[in-house]
Amino acid sequence: MQPPRLADLWQAPHRPLFLMAGLWALGALFWWQWGWWWWPQIGMPQLGTPTLWHVHEMIFGFGGASVAAYFLTAVTSWTARPILAGRPLMLLVAFWVAARGVMLDAQTLPLLLLLAPGALYFGMVTALLLRDIVAKRVWNKLGFPGAILALGVLDALLVIAAREGWALDVVALKRAAVMFFAMKVAVIAGGMIPAFTANWLRQTGSTVVPPLENRLANRLGLVTLYIALVLTLAGAEVASGWALIIAGVVQGWRLTGWRSSAIGGNGLLVMMHTTFYSLVAGLLIVGVSRLAPSFWPEADAAHALTMGAMSGMVLAVASRAAARRDDSRLRAGPLLPLAYALVWLGAWTRVTSHFLYGWLDNPVALSATLWCAGWIVFLVAFMPTIVGPVLRPVFSGAKV
Repeated sequence: MQPPRLADLWQAPHRPLFLMAGLWALGALFWWQWGWWWWPQIGMPQLGTPTLWHVHEMIFGFGGASVAAYFLTAVTSWTARPILAGRPLMLLVAFWVAARGVMLDAQTLPLLLLLAPGALYFGMVTALLLRDIVAKRVWNKLGFPGAILALGVLDALLVIAAREGWALDVVALKRAAVMFFAMKVAVIAGGMIPAFTANWLRQTGSTVVPPLENRLANRLGLVTLYIALVLTLAGAEVASGWALIIAGVVQGWRLTGWRSSAIGGNGLLVMMHTTFYSLVAGLLIVGVSRLAPSFWPEADAAHALTMGAMSGMVLAVASRAAARRDDSRLRAGPLLPLAYALVWLGAWTRVTSHFLYGWLDNPVALSATLWCAGWIVFLVAFMPTIVGPVLRPVFSGAKV
């Protein structure tokens, strides 16, 4: 048996990009929460404010690495094109690392230097997806490179608005970025969950009727999310709040047909279903926060969509790539569900922190502790899977 090689890391995009996402989920949050105490001489990174730097790095750093990890790996299944590997993958990761590096000094570096690495990263991901999709004429997937391009534009606009004081609404841009990932969870998880659940039920010989596609709910789900996004960007607080609540109800309608009660024996499916419940709850809660901000501040409520739905989706998908394969089935093992549970508890501690003061001294610090513990456990489980041959399909077991 040959010893593991570091070069194996560059055999597929999900390996280095999910690794970077996990490391940054841990490192950036730890620095933001406790860096002032451990390294007072260094100070806190800022993008206008430390909080805006935190928002930017969680969405465009952590989220940006995660979404590329999924799309650049999945595109091979859509197109049967060779997977991104080797030096081009190294260059892409270098752009991502450089983007994180310049953001550590976002207050003083020249604006063009601040923007360039992120633009190169999102531009390269977009170009790679377009290349493969156009080469095989898989036109129904064109929305995905378009979404990555939009994320890159949002990244640049938020940095410019924060640094240069342009007449751009920073709050609206942050909200739009959160909505971007809510929509990605609705689309990606909304496709994965019914398919993977149906396959699991067939594998286990279950008599439960497989999930049925609800095309009306699927279409209404996307339409209502777009309406909520437009109203959010327009600054229509009340209207966007009601739109988010309606979007949450429609996503819940989709979820009712996915046989959640039948998947208790599959930890990987439990993660995915729970993530979608977080999306539904998050849309409803953020909608309520728009209508009654004094009751539930949006700064707390939005974490249901970021820490809950977005991060839950990242963990659920990355865990499928890291899962054991026994008898053509994916098996989570003990660590991956534990990692998910810790992150999930951290997310909902943060979402409800407004109500927990008085019961807990510092619920935000507790949330951060649970989050960091969860990502440490994930990294322990994920690290052994970045060496050796790439097992395909990466995100699913054998279909039956």
